[in-house]
Amino acid sequence: MNIFRFEFKRLLKSGIVWSLICGFLIVLFMALFPSMEDMGMKEIVNSKMQGMSVDLLKAFNIDVAVDFTNIFDYLGYAIQYIAMASAIYGAILGVNSLIREESQGTIEFLYSKPITRTKIVTSKLLSIVLIFLMYIMIIGILAMGICYIVKPEDVTVIDLIIKIKSVFIGITLIGFVFMSLGLLISSIIKSDRGAIPISIGIFFVSYFIGMIGKLKESFEWLKYISPFDYFVPSNIMKNGFELKYIIISVCIIVICVISSYAIYKNKDMNI
Repeated sequence: MNIFRFEFKRLLKSGIVWSLICGFLIVLFMALFPSMEDMGMKEIVNSKMQGMSVDLLKAFNIDVAVDFTNIFDYLGYAIQYIAMASAIYGAILGVNSLIREESQGTIEFLYSKPITRTKIVTSKLLSIVLIFLMYIMIIGILAMGICYIVKPEDVTVIDLIIKIKSVFIGITLIGFVFMSLGLLISSIIKSDRGAIPISIGIFFVSYFIGMIGKLKESFEWLKYISPFDYFVPSNIMKNGFELKYIIISVCIIVICVISSYAIYKNKDMNI
């Protein structure tokens, strides 16, 4: 029995739906870009932001010098919401990965086959990783396409490709971090009841902790508990990646995956 193939087919439909919805949102956001300059959006936004504190703007990942007539500033602001959705999707894939058979009672069927628990975890992990990479590829192609259509003449295609590629590498890392956290939770819980709220909760709890960390310098250390803040799209396009956040992300992923294998291998199943 090929668990990987079965899991991939099972997740394919929902993966395509997520890809199309998020891709459509990117296209919708970027389709509005050409009208920004005509509407005097820069002046409007600047006048509104002057009434807000710098710390509050930073909490929402908005630079005080943001220029919505600049395609990269606009893309960095717009695509952060897709990055949030991607983190949640990664968490959902992770949380639902190992618990489904146990919750639905089909784990007994798997045990009737010559399949080890290690192989079960590996097959399911590979399937959700591949589905997520497919999702990233689809929305990345759509983002590249619409940005090419609406880009100003002074923006080169090479610059566009480099910036968008960097942003989507960051989104992929965010997704993998939350996926690994979801996988760890999936190896612990006994039922898939409430799995989606758990997935959403994982992200938003960490996100709001990160917001608090940006409001006051004394709480800045809280940003390390918020994986989303490791790879904020607007920051990546301006400053690139920070090595410390890449190292932390890799450590989280490795620890969560290894722990998931260990816990699932010794878990008492509901058969």
